Amino acid sequence: MKYEKELQTIRAAMERAFAAYGGTERHTRQKAAFDLVTDIDLNIERDLTEAIRAAFPADTVLGEEFAADAAMQGRTWSVDPIDGTCNMANGLPLFGMQCALIEGGEPVLACIYLPFAQEWIWAAAGEGCYLGDVRVHAAADVETQNAMISFGDYPHKDGVLAAAQHAAVRKLYPKVGKIRMFGAACMDFASVAQGRTHGTVVITKNVWDIAPGILLCREAGAVVTDLHGKPYRFGAEGVAVAANELLAGWIADAFRTELRLETGAGTRSFDGCIFDFDGVILDSERYHYRAWRKAFAGVGAALSEEEYLDLRSTGRENVFAFLEHKIGRRLTAEERRSLGSVKDEAYRAYAEHMGEADLIPGVREFLERLRATGVRTVVASSGKATAELVARFGLAPLFDAVLDGNAPHPKKPAPDLFLAAAERIGVEPARCVVFEDSPAGVKAAFAGGMAVVTVGALHAEKAVAGCRDFIELAPRVH
Repeated sequence: MKYEKELQTIRAAMERAFAAYGGTERHTRQKAAFDLVTDIDLNIERDLTEAIRAAFPADTVLGEEFAADAAMQGRTWSVDPIDGTCNMANGLPLFGMQCALIEGGEPVLACIYLPFAQEWIWAAAGEGCYLGDVRVHAAADVETQNAMISFGDYPHKDGVLAAAQHAAVRKLYPKVGKIRMFGAACMDFASVAQGRTHGTVVITKNVWDIAPGILLCREAGAVVTDLHGKPYRFGAEGVAVAANELLAGWIADAFRTELRLETGAGTRSFDGCIFDFDGVILDSERYHYRAWRKAFAGVGAALSEEEYLDLRSTGRENVFAFLEHKIGRRLTAEERRSLGSVKDEAYRAYAEHMGEADLIPGVREFLERLRATGVRTVVASSGKATAELVARFGLAPLFDAVLDGNAPHPKKPAPDLFLAAAERIGVEPARCVVFEDSPAGVKAAFAGGMAVVTVGALHAEKAVAGCRDFIELAPRVH
């Protein structure tokens, strides 16, 4: 076997470490909110790290207690000295030790030790999964009405993901035989790999928690994906494992979240929501208009609200081109610079006085509702100050990403900004709905193959809905 030396080294080190410290005083203390650590964890990780570095000095160690911030580079070992510390600290025997070797961003060797059962489960890439010396397999032929699916702990640090897990349990329990929660990822993954359970969902990005189990289950023949049913890659929000494709599909469906919107043609559903900012989230277009009107006055030109409507979100160069057409001559480079400065300074002065009352009515509550149900949300705006304003109003936690005018995308009505936003949140354009208040933004959304909800006074013939504000829109959302 290619990794024979690595397997023998880590297995011997794990045996020695648990024999030395597994029965010692725990000395339990609070590591963080809702998280415990014991002297057993610390001592075992020290021993395993020393053993790895002695045998493979060029390798990197990524350990839960002492090297959690280490970057995966080259050959990297993940070390979880005690997985299920809270179980162990409270006298529950559902805990274990687990380690994995990662190469090229993928686990290639994994070993889990379950002390209470005296079981060693290990796997090597392309070599299968073994309980001791006996090869084991996931139970692909399980009848779904008898299937058992386990879930990891609800994530305390992310209420959105916790809500998504709660919703997934609610959707799955009528379909499968039993739902279980062991409180230790090693138990979740080892049980599926041996055919004792038939699926598991573990929501975490912690490599030490999931790398060993991912390889065990892959080599046992299970389907391993992210929460959305795509092949798992490190950095995803969680891991879903299933004994067969049918269960894998059910788990992905259980985590599928969508916005269901009543339209004139019936109910439409969407997986991603893309928001323009000025005029959609913040009632700031009036200040942009006033600032541009002040700039236009510098060359003796007027700007009406009707004229500005078509200029919204099209970019500064387009505004200057409109002004040149209006005054019948080209602007000099110095005039462009001066007019731009007048506009920016005027807008900044207006922006300093903007407060909560300038948010579009109902938008914060609407965003909180989308976040609670797990719908992907992103801001895609041409304004260069957008990210700053999103943070200033405390809206950043309500979005998966913010794209603003500092990114090198063509201005609307080109669809590039919206397409980049859809890619950022991992949603196909056809499953996205764009909230817009400008004709250029509507054209950009349609050009990108997306649906549109107009906000404010704007009307668009092919929009799936239109609303003055989000208080008006909320009753149409389910």
